[in-house]
Amino acid sequence: MSRPPDLDSLLSEQPPPDGGAAARVLAAARGELALRRPVRPWRTQALWLIAASGGMVLLIAAVMLATGAVTGTALLGRAHLLALLLGTGAVCAWGALSPRGRWLQRGGVALSMLTATVLVLARGTPQSTPTLPGWVCTAGHVAVALVPLVVALVALRSAVFEPLRSLAAGLAVGTTGALLGELACEQDWRHVAGYHLFAWGTVVIVSVVISRSLKPRSYAP
Repeated sequence: MSRPPDLDSLLSEQPPPDGGAAARVLAAARGELALRRPVRPWRTQALWLIAASGGMVLLIAAVMLATGAVTGTALLGRAHLLALLLGTGAVCAWGALSPRGRWLQRGGVALSMLTATVLVLARGTPQSTPTLPGWVCTAGHVAVALVPLVVALVALRSAVFEPLRSLAAGLAVGTTGALLGELACEQDWRHVAGYHLFAWGTVVIVSVVISRSLKPRSYAP
């Protein structure tokens, strides 16, 4: 039984004179290879996405500590929730950019739902009356997610659009705002469910819609 020809052999062959479709495909493949575009490993892109989200939160936390807006004791009191959010974002980002990450993507979606539930249930009675309207939290969460969102969209272009992949990436990006909510907001569970989770969902929808409209750099699965 003869071995099938490898890719190099196929690309070096001349298409048949009447093979219009085959000739166009072969010419397009040769044109793409001639560009010699650098290939970024998916693991590197996943780490960039994780770093973009976590870096934004670390920067905000440092500023809040420096200005006295939050205390070290308060951060330690929410360390378990911050760790849960960071872990959720990492799982979703890794699954979104892994070539064979379908099960990890599904796990990330399930973990995000669990995390969102925990964030709501963990909120107690607020210590003071809020002075700002609830939509300020929503707007702030979306704003801090913009940089990680750009990183995610650039990374998603390395493969063909796939809804579950984009959903997982959006969930990873949305953890940025949720982390900010755990750092800066003291309101009750109704506020978290109505404004924080709304912001997270908005980021997910934006991620899926925009990534669907972008032309991928590669049509790899």
